[in-house]
Amino acid sequence: MTPSAPSSLPSGSSAARLLNGIKLAFGLLVALPFLLLLLPLWFLYRWHERKNGQADPEAPWRILWNALSGKRDEQEWFTLPATPDKTGHSMLTPLPGAAVAAAPGTLALLTGGSSRLGNLIGADLARQGYRVIVTYYRSAERAAALVEQITAQGGEAYPFSLDQSDPEQVEQALSRIEERWGTPRLLINNASLFQATPLQTVDWPTLERLLRINLHAPLWLSIALGRRLYTLAEAGETGGQIIQLCDIWGERPLAAHTVYSTGKAGLIMATRSLARELAPLVRVNGIAPGAVMGDADDPGWQTLLRHTPLAQQAAPHAILHAIRYLLQASFVTGEILHVDGGRRLH
Repeated sequence: MTPSAPSSLPSGSSAARLLNGIKLAFGLLVALPFLLLLLPLWFLYRWHERKNGQADPEAPWRILWNALSGKRDEQEWFTLPATPDKTGHSMLTPLPGAAVAAAPGTLALLTGGSSRLGNLIGADLARQGYRVIVTYYRSAERAAALVEQITAQGGEAYPFSLDQSDPEQVEQALSRIEERWGTPRLLINNASLFQATPLQTVDWPTLERLLRINLHAPLWLSIALGRRLYTLAEAGETGGQIIQLCDIWGERPLAAHTVYSTGKAGLIMATRSLARELAPLVRVNGIAPGAVMGDADDPGWQTLLRHTPLAQQAAPHAILHAIRYLLQASFVTGEILHVDGGRRLH
């Protein structure tokens, strides 16, 4: 019988060794850039995330292996039992002092409480059991009327005069509030000034005043209270949260309102930045309203409604619902919740 031809080269032959060498060289050629460049970059990235208090990123080789094997990490995680970690707390339950919704009787600071929307927010906070500090600038009567209304319904509210264009008043506001009523666990920055600033007529005092009211004051109040809330939460007490009333015009430029849009854009970025700085013990979120409370006879208002996909204005209660959601959404921070009927999509 004639022997059949070998199916492969003998392992010791020169041709086989050459072929194996080529395979090895090709493998090194492919893997070397990863080992020399990508791998060190990944370790550097992991070090940066750890330094900033973030969780370790997923290892690239594990991602590749899971992709090739068809394994889904999220399914594996969801099947994990709620076993306690080294501190004795369950992985699936909040830690003590974490940012959760405040209990009834908690002190809330509401800026711009004498405005139409501020009145509604203050009354709704009182209905939820908050003690409400209502700041006002010129409308002392409206603030007093809101406090009287809340008191008549069995709640607690206190008027507080605050000119957000005055840096000294803003800087001292929290200290004065703490001396009288304690540390607020909720801050809602509602006060703002909407004013047109055509480029041909805008001047420095107007620019400075608008930015102080719409950006500097809410940012400072958020920073000052955020420090206090974080310290309290670290000590084991209940943390707190901050909600900013932003605007869709902080994301889309509004003609003849450059300064206003700039201030609101800064407040949106401040919201996201503070959310990261104060996590995980203090939550910071924002609400960007659209067509909520306007003049039906104003042609500009009608134009805004025509450019709103839902083709109507929202009742003020839409903002109250958004605030209530954020108060209870213990796993939401750094979010800008749009209540605009889809206006930003147009």
